[in-house]
Amino acid sequence: MILMIEDKKAKNRLLKARADMVLHHPFFASLAMRLRLKEDRTCRTAWTDGKIFGYNPDYINILPREKLVGLSAHTVMHPACNHHLRRKDKDPETWNKACDYVINPILLDAGLMLPDGFLWDDAYVGKTAEQVYIRLVEGQGDEDSNEEENNDSDPSAQTSGQDEEQEEEDQYSPATDDSENGVEKNPDPDDNTDPGGTGEVRDGSAPKNKTFSEQNNEDTDWDQALIQAASNARSMGALPKGVDILVKERFSPTLPWSSLLSRFIQQSARHDYTWTRPNRRYIHQDLYFPSLVSDQLPQLVLAVDTSGSIQPAELERFQSELQAILSMNPSLIHLIYADMAVTGYEMISTEDLNLSFAPKGGGGTDFTVVFDFIEHQGIHPFCLIFFTDMECRRFPAFTPAYPVLWIRSGHDGVTPPFGDIIDMLPDGASYRPS
Repeated sequence: MILMIEDKKAKNRLLKARADMVLHHPFFASLAMRLRLKEDRTCRTAWTDGKIFGYNPDYINILPREKLVGLSAHTVMHPACNHHLRRKDKDPETWNKACDYVINPILLDAGLMLPDGFLWDDAYVGKTAEQVYIRLVEGQGDEDSNEEENNDSDPSAQTSGQDEEQEEEDQYSPATDDSENGVEKNPDPDDNTDPGGTGEVRDGSAPKNKTFSEQNNEDTDWDQALIQAASNARSMGALPKGVDILVKERFSPTLPWSSLLSRFIQQSARHDYTWTRPNRRYIHQDLYFPSLVSDQLPQLVLAVDTSGSIQPAELERFQSELQAILSMNPSLIHLIYADMAVTGYEMISTEDLNLSFAPKGGGGTDFTVVFDFIEHQGIHPFCLIFFTDMECRRFPAFTPAYPVLWIRSGHDGVTPPFGDIIDMLPDGASYRPS
């Protein structure tokens, strides 16, 4: 039994590739940081299961820097698209092909370079992985796809064919060890679940429901991670067009009130990064990553009217729309239920966001109790979102120092003396700003 020493050169190259991503591709960098690096000489290239970025150091060491960045971005896009949870009983190799055809156009559009041999076909641009998989299984377009892989005739391809780097990678494959039991093991030549050479996706598991304090670095909700990374990159003016389309198609609420809510959220303290105080975790490796300006989450108050006139269906609609929007903005949420008095209170972090309204009450309505509660608890929110039918005339005598957004169910309620209103139409078709 021969135990191999970790190849520090390969790991440092991956860390430096991540540093390049922070500077030039912040969206992909934000996602890549969520994967734990793990050397794995039993694989040919690289892989992920949504928690680990496994890699063969021999392959990592022969890739040029720009293609190593592309490999890292490609690999992390698999869990970002939940490919590690969607395979089910599909053939692993064909599933990897289908997923590659879906995400490679997004990466190329973002200006990334991929390792030679990457998969590309115009016919699959804009399709889902499941749609492409069916096409591949049925044998439609396979022959054309093989001809188009990394072909110079394709304007989106950066290189042609299996060139010298790929040949070097094939020759540079000494006997290696199995990370599980320490036994020497070479990559299996028949195990080609990464046909494009850009990083394969393996089956993973969805994060379990845990409290915020129980979360660890490997418990990533990739839906939430994708939305947050896109939100941060958008605020920096660095969100690739293809990613923007992907996020909007998957997560944009059906109700057009997100822009108004975003205006409120932008007034909060942000999780900004700074280069003036480097992240000390990587300095000893001569790598300079930015650090967070503040680790304190901004506070948002969400108040829910629990009076008898609020219908459960209305709460469900509000809940689903609000959860999608709040996922884009990390904050500490103070959830308050109230009718004539505060009937319930809990704190939720968007890191552990799982809104499920359980209102208690059913009496009349008095808006003042919510504002009094905020003051007495010493809460300093960047905004208050209040879901109600506005069937009440009891407002505070003062205008609060924080902005207030009223989500009004129906049109029969009164107009508040302060704040902005969004009406939720009775038929559930949409929200519209007043």
